[in-house]
Amino acid sequence: MPKPEQEIVIKKSNELIQARYKLTLEEQRLVLLLSSTIHPNDEDFKDYEIRVSDFVQMFGLEKRKAIYKSVEDAANELAGKKINLSKDGKKIYASWLSYVEYVEGSGIVKLRFDKSLKPYLLQLKANFTQYNLDCVINFKSSYSIRLYELLKMEVWKAEKAKKTNFEKTFEIEEYRKHLGIEKKSYPIFANFRIRVIEPTVQEITEQTDLKIVETLYMKTGRKITGITFVVKIRQADETQALKLEMEEEPPKEQPHPIVERLISLGFGVETAKQYKTKYGIKRIERNIAYTLAKKQEGIIKDIPSYLNKAIVEDMGGGWEMMQAKQAQEKADRQAQAVEREKAAELAHLKTMAERAGVPLETLLPKQPKGGN
Repeated sequence: MPKPEQEIVIKKSNELIQARYKLTLEEQRLVLLLSSTIHPNDEDFKDYEIRVSDFVQMFGLEKRKAIYKSVEDAANELAGKKINLSKDGKKIYASWLSYVEYVEGSGIVKLRFDKSLKPYLLQLKANFTQYNLDCVINFKSSYSIRLYELLKMEVWKAEKAKKTNFEKTFEIEEYRKHLGIEKKSYPIFANFRIRVIEPTVQEITEQTDLKIVETLYMKTGRKITGITFVVKIRQADETQALKLEMEEEPPKEQPHPIVERLISLGFGVETAKQYKTKYGIKRIERNIAYTLAKKQEGIIKDIPSYLNKAIVEDMGGGWEMMQAKQAQEKADRQAQAVEREKAAELAHLKTMAERAGVPLETLLPKQPKGGN
């Protein structure tokens, strides 16, 4: 595992960068950390070991609670998620992982990329993009990672033409597909702009070698149908100065765990903070539990949209009461079963005492003497 202070290069094929998939921030971070363990000469995927302590140190999560559980959950979820690599009329779907092993208490997760990803991650000689991991290491949104990679893919064209600026245009529907955002999520464009586009533009501009100097929106009639990012490529000395400036800045206040939890589930940073203040921790926690339970049941696929509705309407309130009631009923049934067993045992002892002609007390278990 490379040390965080070393320059770590992430290398992906352009096809993988342009693929359609949606990962949470924790899952994206796990893919990045796993990618960083690949050696340029590797001809096949290995069982790579990820130490949770490395994960925590690399992404600055020292104050996060239950981080081991979060990493385990991210690995389990990642194992079941697909990548849509379809092109030229061919339907191509691949899995991220083919193997996950997490030994309780070891602090180590063993992972293996699925063999279908070999052309997209191993022995890359052409049509690939690479960047330094430290450019995205402090991102709080998985969407920022996706947009940065899509923009970074265009840098070589600009540099080949000896330009320091370039533009990248997406149709809105195309951009949504790249980010894995379904149509029913953020149906009002203003919400999509505020919660998805603006936070990613800010993070990329403030932390990377790319500065998004302008975001243009194209309309068809009254509907916004396209977006263009106007990007400046920072020179090496400018990027280094930005990095030093970030290191010299006083540490920012660590977000509350519930805010980070919402961010990892697809919420924007500001929205997560606002929801914590507006709805409170307990309400958010029960609605996260409710939403994840529904996802486990296969009822929902788009977590951010459903969770947003659940928190606003407090859909988890009644569910939590029902869960508590069921837990109490289960405890009552267990207590009743214990009492029945005790009664049956006592009846048996009475029968034994009568047959033996001895007092019942002689057959009862002796109680330990209490000390004063």
